[in-house]
Amino acid sequence: MHYWNQDNFEGLLKLAQVFEGDVELKLLASYCRLREQGLRRNAFAKLEEFLTATSSFDNATARRVTIKILESNARTQRAHQFITQPLVTLFLEPTLQIWMQEDANANLPVRWLGILRHDSDLLNQALAMCPTDLPVRISLINFVLGDVDYATHHLDESLFIGCVDEALGDLADARRFIAESPDQAALAYLAAEVEHFDQMIVDWQSWSTHREGTFRGWCAKQGRNYHYPIKAYYKHDG
Repeated sequence: MHYWNQDNFEGLLKLAQVFEGDVELKLLASYCRLREQGLRRNAFAKLEEFLTATSSFDNATARRVTIKILESNARTQRAHQFITQPLVTLFLEPTLQIWMQEDANANLPVRWLGILRHDSDLLNQALAMCPTDLPVRISLINFVLGDVDYATHHLDESLFIGCVDEALGDLADARRFIAESPDQAALAYLAAEVEHFDQMIVDWQSWSTHREGTFRGWCAKQGRNYHYPIKAYYKHDG
């Protein structure tokens, strides 16, 4: 039987193994092992020790450790208990911010701060600095597709959220990101998502011209079998 949190625990152990070979990261390795064992209080005590120790890091060490933490986490995406708010706000973000201020031409701090903060402006800046950075390009595509998904997720109730032109503009941005990629084959699944949303919006525009019946019913007559997210509505009593 697969325990629902098993992937997280396995990821924490993998991270512990990676960090144990680095003298500056041994305390963080202990955090990972204790967290995997369910010893939350002890784990956070080790994390606090690590954060205290980082105050003595010189710039080069702080930057190296920061990148190792972020790259290791990116390779172990299911370890959702690893990147904590104290780690981000007390060490990772300050290190990246200072790095950006001291070296305006460095791509790495811009890239990782954009990823940490889900900041599209920083990610666009990082992509301009390094157009071959596929993960950053994918993040930007997912940002705009997320906006389109939000705008269309009530179409089964004949409701479009926001402005159709803005959604079409988002799809145009996604197409541009894909077209400018040096590895378009790796983005084929995202290109398919773009076309899916584009057809859905075209159909919405066609239905909106006459608005006969429901949008979902109209689509069924056209042979369009769109899948819509499940929505839950809560009624407040009292």
